[in-house]
Amino acid sequence: MTHELSSFGKWSKSSSKALPRTQEKSAVVYTRVSSKEQADNNLSLDFQKKVIDEYASRNGFTTIAYFGGTYESAKTDGRKEFQRMQDFIKKNKGQVSHILVYTLDRFSRTGGGAIKLAEDLREKYGVTVFAVTQPADTSNASGVLQQSIHFIFSQYDNQLRKQRAIAGMKEKFQKGIWVVKPPLGYDIVKTNGVRKIVINKAGKEVRKAFIWKSEGLKNEDIMIRMRLGGVPMYKQQLTKILKNPFYCGLLCHGLLEGQVVEGTHEKLISREVFLKVNDVGQKASGYGVRHKKEYSEVPLKIFVKCSDCGGAFTGYEVKAKGLWYYKCNTKGCLCIRNAKAMNALFEELLAKYTLQPQYAVPLQYQLEATYKELNKESEENAETYKTRLTEVTK
Repeated sequence: MTHELSSFGKWSKSSSKALPRTQEKSAVVYTRVSSKEQADNNLSLDFQKKVIDEYASRNGFTTIAYFGGTYESAKTDGRKEFQRMQDFIKKNKGQVSHILVYTLDRFSRTGGGAIKLAEDLREKYGVTVFAVTQPADTSNASGVLQQSIHFIFSQYDNQLRKQRAIAGMKEKFQKGIWVVKPPLGYDIVKTNGVRKIVINKAGKEVRKAFIWKSEGLKNEDIMIRMRLGGVPMYKQQLTKILKNPFYCGLLCHGLLEGQVVEGTHEKLISREVFLKVNDVGQKASGYGVRHKKEYSEVPLKIFVKCSDCGGAFTGYEVKAKGLWYYKCNTKGCLCIRNAKAMNALFEELLAKYTLQPQYAVPLQYQLEATYKELNKESEENAETYKTRLTEVTK
C-alpha cells in the first residue's frame, strides 16, 4: 500500500542553527584605531564612523549600538570595548544581525583567531562580520574564504610590522639609545624634536638610596627615608632598582642578547657606587634582625684594632653577668677584652694629650666645618621632610 509522504511529517527535522531575528539588518558598529597617530589620518575614529553610517543608511541597516571609539590594539581579542560588544551580542541573542566595521583589520588582526571568532558569531548568534570597504557575502563558502584571507593577511601585516619594529629597537639599543619606558627616576623629554632621557625629582631620591646602600644602610631604613622624601617604595621594587645598571649609564635588554652597552642617557650614579652596592647586596640581603649601631658601653668598637691580627673589634654583652666585652671580628681569632678595662686604658691614653691654647679656635672651626660636611645630607633631608610635613598638614 502506498502512503502519502505527508504522513511522515512529524519525523522531519530542521536546522538547529537557525536563529530568530526581530530585524533582518540590525547592526552594531565597531570603530578602532591602534595608536594615537592614526587619529590624524584617514583611519581616524570619526572618519570610520562616518563611512559606516553612510553605508548603513544606503543599504537599509538599522544601527542599534556603537562600540569602540577608542584606541585599542587588535593583536588580541581581549580589548575592553571589543569584549563589551561581544557581551552585548550574547545578551541580545537574535537581535543583532551584523557587526559593521570599516575594514576587517579594524575587527581583528589575530588571523586564525579572528576566523574562528567570526565563525562562532555566525553559527552561534547569527551575526555576520561585515567590512563596508571590503564587502564579502559570508552566506556562501566563497565569501567566507574571501573574508578569511583578509584576516590572515591582516595578521601577516601585523607580524611584518612587529619584525621591523624589533629590528629598529635592537639597532637603537646597540647605539646606546633606550627606546622603551625608562625606570623610576627618569623622564622622557623632547627639546626641538630631540628625544632625551633626563633625571627627575624622584631620581634624586633614587640616587640617595644608592649612596645610603653603599654606606651599609638597611633596605628597610632606605625605604622609610625615600617615603619621607616623597617616593613610596616596596622592598621588591627597591631591590630591582639597586640591581639595575641603567642607573650607572649601562644598557641591559633582552634584545641585546647578553650584551652590555654604554648608554647615551644621563648617569644617576658612578659605576663604582653601583658595584659597591651590589657587593653589599651579595653579602647581606638587607632584611632580617635589625642591629643597633651605637652602644655607650663599647664606644671603641671598629675604631680599635686587634693587636694579634689587625682586625676590628666588635662589642657584645654577657647578660648573665651584666658585663660588656670587645671581641676581634676576624674568624678564628679568639682575642677578647673586658670593655670597662679597655675604655679605662683609652682614657689614660687621651689624658697624655693636651691642646695648646693658640690652636683652640682653629680646631673648633675645623670641627664645625667637618660636622657640617658630614651632616650636609641630613640638613637637606630635614628641609625635604619639613616641606612634606607642611603638605600633609594641609
